[in-house]
Amino acid sequence: MAVENLGEKYLSRAKKLSEVTEIYDVNPLSEALFPGSHCPLFGALLAIKEISGAATLVVGSDECTYYSKSMAMGSPEFGEQAEYCYSLVLDQADISFGCQAKLSEAIREIVESTKFEVIFVVTTCLVELIGDDLDSVCEQLEAELGINLPIVHTEHFKCENHLPGLERVMAACAELMTEPKEQRSADQARRINLLGHRHGDFEQSELAEYLDRAGIEIHLVLPSAATVAEIRAAAEVDLNLVTDAIGLALAKEMEAEFKIPYLYFDRFVTPETITAAYARLEAELFTKQGLSLPSELKDWLENKAAELREQEAKLRPRLEGLSFIYGNTPLVALEYNAYLSELGLHPALIQLSRLNEDDLVYRERILKACDPYVTKNANIAPLQPIYDILKPDFYFGHEFAEKLRKKGIVLMAMDRLGKLYGYQLTSALLEYLSEGLAARDKLLSAKQHLAEAQAAGHPGAKAPGGHPGGHPGGHPGGHPGGHPGGHPGARPGMASPVESKKLSGVRLVKSRKEAE
Repeated sequence: MAVENLGEKYLSRAKKLSEVTEIYDVNPLSEALFPGSHCPLFGALLAIKEISGAATLVVGSDECTYYSKSMAMGSPEFGEQAEYCYSLVLDQADISFGCQAKLSEAIREIVESTKFEVIFVVTTCLVELIGDDLDSVCEQLEAELGINLPIVHTEHFKCENHLPGLERVMAACAELMTEPKEQRSADQARRINLLGHRHGDFEQSELAEYLDRAGIEIHLVLPSAATVAEIRAAAEVDLNLVTDAIGLALAKEMEAEFKIPYLYFDRFVTPETITAAYARLEAELFTKQGLSLPSELKDWLENKAAELREQEAKLRPRLEGLSFIYGNTPLVALEYNAYLSELGLHPALIQLSRLNEDDLVYRERILKACDPYVTKNANIAPLQPIYDILKPDFYFGHEFAEKLRKKGIVLMAMDRLGKLYGYQLTSALLEYLSEGLAARDKLLSAKQHLAEAQAAGHPGAKAPGGHPGGHPGGHPGGHPGGHPGGHPGARPGMASPVESKKLSGVRLVKSRKEAE
């Protein structure tokens, strides 16, 4: 009886990039995903915890509400906001007959016990499945209670990962914003909002230096530490600079509501794309204002572009003919793959969680060089036997480094590039690729020495590892920014949730001082 080849079985489920035009065309390699991705509820909590003066009410099953509360209270990053993460637990009657009345009572009790300007009402999969109209409840209570109750829908069955949760919290912030008190005059300092940056240290990036040299003031950064008052005044800017796709929904809302233009400048790595992004930024902040880009700033950018072209020319011959598997990175997935394809480093398989209409131009660029397999990300278990078929030289993203080394594959997690923008990012990428080539040479040499040692009668010889510039253990499929606070269990000194005195299923929390 023939033994089934699992690698061929799993790979047969993956489509080629030429067969895919939207994310619904992309198949998973197996029915169950392992380790799987975070859900949008996780993303929503990450965003709301940064907003001082706002509370969160999570509506859903025991599992979702417990997860939210334990995550908030177990993570030092939540700080004071952990006390304002409330849970509304649905029982069988709520599932059968709806939870609108229960939600109304819960919000009233929270408002009576503590004063908030904003309470984000976060729905979960259970609420979305039963189809309860919680939006109308919140709309009625907003007028009655005089507070904002933005709804954030976090159903996971329509999403591939946690990023829509971040995106929807940001978009919900639009309803908190007010009309500017007065029109900004031409002689005022130009001011922008930064929407979408989620990897910290933006001030260390080339794009931040550009804005500083140009005299551009950053008014608000989302998602980031912000007050409700700062969000309300977010429309008092000249431009929204979107540095991650999760900020596009809010930027479009603000353009429709307040006529504020936006510019999308993500973590692009193709030099021509970066040049075009800077040109659009110049047009918005200078040309349309009747101003000219300072000559020293223009020279600064041109020098960076020239240095990058030299760096490319040196590295390109060393990359030609090598291959990789793309996993989970903070970069723009298909744009990144397109650039590497044009450098001669071709993808054998690309894991995706998003595929938008704007990505189709990158798809065409890749197809000019190769036609890789495409599958859903956060599913590394069935990839293990596929490595023996595709035999890639590199894995970009998160995986188990030791397992890959045994198969002659170099793991390169891209997390350290997530906070960079502009030519700086591409230059750092090329430097990292150079490190990866050195690690590959070391790995191949070690394998050869191992084979020679074993042939000489030393079967116990072991090959040394070699991971380019990162933690050798890797991380399988998780969020590149890390998990806030680690395990969500109890820790010494944390407050404990207590049942509402008035309403079954509402879990409040004493302040940390009271708990102590």
